[in-house]
Amino acid sequence: MDFVPYHSGSAGPLREPEPVFLDGIMRARAFLAAPVDKFYVKLRTQSYRPNHLVTIRNAVDGWWQDIYGAYYNGEWVFFLEKSKYAHGMEMKFVLDRHVWMDGFNIHLQPVGEHVFTEQNISFAPAPPRYLHGYDNLLTDDGKLQQDAIPGNTDETIEYDVVVIGSGMGGGILADALSDAGRRVLVLEAGSLLYPTHITNLPGDWSRLPSHHQIGHFTNEPGSEFLFGVQMNFGGRSVFWSGLIPRMHSWELAFWPPNVRAHLASAGGYPRAETLMRKQRSLGRFQNRIVDELRTAFLNYQVEDLPRSRHQPNLDHQGQLENVIEGATGTFSTASLLADSLSYHGAAGRDNLTINLNHLVTQIETIGSKATAVICQDLLGNGQRRYRGKQIVLAAGSLETPRIAMHSQLSDPHQKIGVGLTDHPAFFSNVYELDAASPYAGFDNHAKVLMFHKQATGTAHPYNVELLINPKYWDVAHADDDVWRQEVEFDQRTQVRLQFVFASPLDDRNRIFHRGEGQKLGVHVHRNLTGSHLFNEVRDVRNGVLDFLHAGHDPNEGMHFGNEGTVHHAGGSMRMSGNHTGVVDENLRMEAYDNLYVCDISIFPMIPAANPSLTLAALALRLAGQLAQLP
Repeated sequence: MDFVPYHSGSAGPLREPEPVFLDGIMRARAFLAAPVDKFYVKLRTQSYRPNHLVTIRNAVDGWWQDIYGAYYNGEWVFFLEKSKYAHGMEMKFVLDRHVWMDGFNIHLQPVGEHVFTEQNISFAPAPPRYLHGYDNLLTDDGKLQQDAIPGNTDETIEYDVVVIGSGMGGGILADALSDAGRRVLVLEAGSLLYPTHITNLPGDWSRLPSHHQIGHFTNEPGSEFLFGVQMNFGGRSVFWSGLIPRMHSWELAFWPPNVRAHLASAGGYPRAETLMRKQRSLGRFQNRIVDELRTAFLNYQVEDLPRSRHQPNLDHQGQLENVIEGATGTFSTASLLADSLSYHGAAGRDNLTINLNHLVTQIETIGSKATAVICQDLLGNGQRRYRGKQIVLAAGSLETPRIAMHSQLSDPHQKIGVGLTDHPAFFSNVYELDAASPYAGFDNHAKVLMFHKQATGTAHPYNVELLINPKYWDVAHADDDVWRQEVEFDQRTQVRLQFVFASPLDDRNRIFHRGEGQKLGVHVHRNLTGSHLFNEVRDVRNGVLDFLHAGHDPNEGMHFGNEGTVHHAGGSMRMSGNHTGVVDENLRMEAYDNLYVCDISIFPMIPAANPSLTLAALALRLAGQLAQLP
């Protein structure tokens, strides 16, 4: 007999996740592919949630091929193309790649959605797994990952430094420390899914982040904090937009004096810009726009929007210079670490070990000393314990306080998990330049940063990001026909602006630890910082649009976005210079001798500037300090 599902119908398609805009920048890709007509298969289950893996096998694709879904909000969801299974499908669920579901095969037609539950789907025997509570965390393995990132699970080794997280803070820190001769272990919950920044890959990857969201927290009532993207080797540095503005002097005033002085020194921001391969030039049109905006807006500093986009063959005027060094695209710590692991030597893998699919759950401490890191080996399906003379939490603004709270780390000022804040922004619509505009042109593209010359913490505390033809944010097509099909059909010249505000931390915002294996709770209040300046920024917007000859309604509003995302929100492990926070000005936790934090959770305020360059500079600074320890 055929298997009868709990529910089968055509109540309408399941809504896919909303897009995640990288670094808060709406990519405005005008040439997204048409949606594929799909039907849906769902398995509602708590017993078989991740780190279990449920897949589908069927007669159409072959009974030994796994079809993968994603686990969202208590159910496995499989998005299947109707055209591929036009004549129906015979299928079964499979658990952890080798345990078939009990009972008969399921026969389905490619319509609507088909929902199953644990009442009618079971597996015997179900192998034990650590259940971590992370929706859609991909744990993958294969010979490529084993060869490229070999790892070492020998628990008898004592490392000089154990770094938790391979993203912007942890990856830069680990690479710099290993180059300095320190023996470093990096523990990363993710897999080698993408070895480099996604815009360095061929094709249109603009929808990839939305399909790879991680659900690792729940919003408390009234909170609208947004999810982030996949935990990947290289962390979220694989998914960022590459913007690397410096903080302004008035923003630096909120930081401890020693940190402020370091960032302003040659070893601070300039060194980080070199590491992150600051873009040299966008060419003659960009130069012209910047020069003419400077003349038109005398109260504003106007410059190239600084970006991490490697251009080793160009000088600052855009002229061909060096043809020896090859471009590496947008900076990511996945590329940085993968390059290191590819070669022997002090700057290579001699001092660097990276264990992927290791989800850290706890820091062991004795008194004021951190002694070891406890983690779940998600692929090896067991608990492991690694020792380090120094331990650094670099898991992000949510994961770092989660580990700290689960470890019951000493928190003398009650600030762990408090103050999670993002910078709000006004987002304009997309406007079209008049065909007669002197700045119109299909080939024209510019990224411009503007900020008021007299800005302070209370007057004009924002950055203006201006994009002309934002559809060219990243375009990499190896196929000329694809270029013509997806880009050349749209000959409009468009423009978009956003106004990003600096913000103090909001101590009403909290992260709640619900216990091991459970999602965090997050409560973030709407951030109204800067909202009272709408009239001012609207006037600036109108002035820029008039300058560009872009049609617009001068009274039109702008979206004020301030819900917060894990990409830019910080403050949950704040730094202070007077021993009132979680970490001191050297990023060491106040209550411990050898435990540090190196991610944006340590920010004592949220600057208008995107946080990546500042975090990179702080990671390099911490690497220099730890390299000097015995």
